[in-house]
Amino acid sequence: MNNKQTSMLTSSGFALAAADQVSTALWRNTINNRFTQPQFLALNGLLYKPGIGHYELADRVGVDRATIGPILKRLMEQALVERRKDPADSRRSMLSLSSEAHDLLAEMASLVETVDRQLMEPLSAAEQAALVQSWAMLSEENSLQERIGFDDQAADPVIPPLAHYPWFFLRQACRNYRRLWRERVDENISTSLFTLMEVVAMKPEIDIRTAAQLASIEESNAVRMVMRMVRTRMMRDPRDPHDARRSLLSLTANGLATFQALQARFPLVQRGLTQKLPPLAVEEFHRLTRLVARL
Repeated sequence: MNNKQTSMLTSSGFALAAADQVSTALWRNTINNRFTQPQFLALNGLLYKPGIGHYELADRVGVDRATIGPILKRLMEQALVERRKDPADSRRSMLSLSSEAHDLLAEMASLVETVDRQLMEPLSAAEQAALVQSWAMLSEENSLQERIGFDDQAADPVIPPLAHYPWFFLRQACRNYRRLWRERVDENISTSLFTLMEVVAMKPEIDIRTAAQLASIEESNAVRMVMRMVRTRMMRDPRDPHDARRSLLSLTANGLATFQALQARFPLVQRGLTQKLPPLAVEEFHRLTRLVARL
């Protein structure tokens, strides 16, 4: 655990995930319950590319194909998205925004700008530009420019396209990071769960709240992770003998062996994540992302 190169907590991937969590929290605090980030991506994507199908929309805005269906269902229930059959292909549906959706996007535009401004506040303008470029380069292999249309003319001067928003590029970089993790490390243990395991391995008998803070995980999510680990006998959570309200976490022998096996594969993710960046840019990307993450 003393080797920084194999520690999740000092990695670029962890910094990305923590920055994305800051972005999500700012969104929740600013936008409230009007719509989620994935819902905004779908609405904005349809504003600039009306008439596309749901898989094309998912690929264009960087949302998993498995999750775009429930997102669209919710938006259609709110009368924000309309669907009709393609006259040239009855098997294909075409999606478009309702007038209410356009009005909502225009109404919320300034709030989305506020999220961006608060997210990037720790950086100078030059640093922001450099970091957003790095995040864009860290996105998946498909050209981001082709998917979201950097050259799109604004459908409405009040509502910018997705290429305008730094948090969008951060989200795409995180998506690619998690894809690399699933492919090169483990499909069943997430990056967040691995981070929690690392914290517990470093600090046996740590309480859940402190572990969640160190791992940059919301406490409610950490509780669910611990419950899962206890059920699978990878973690113990006995009560603190001095405070019955606290549980003290430690890895079982099986949990520690699993953690060490994953830790050995973790450098494969790190190399894959930053391979598109020039060597001299990696350290600056890491430093600036940690600032955005408030680490």
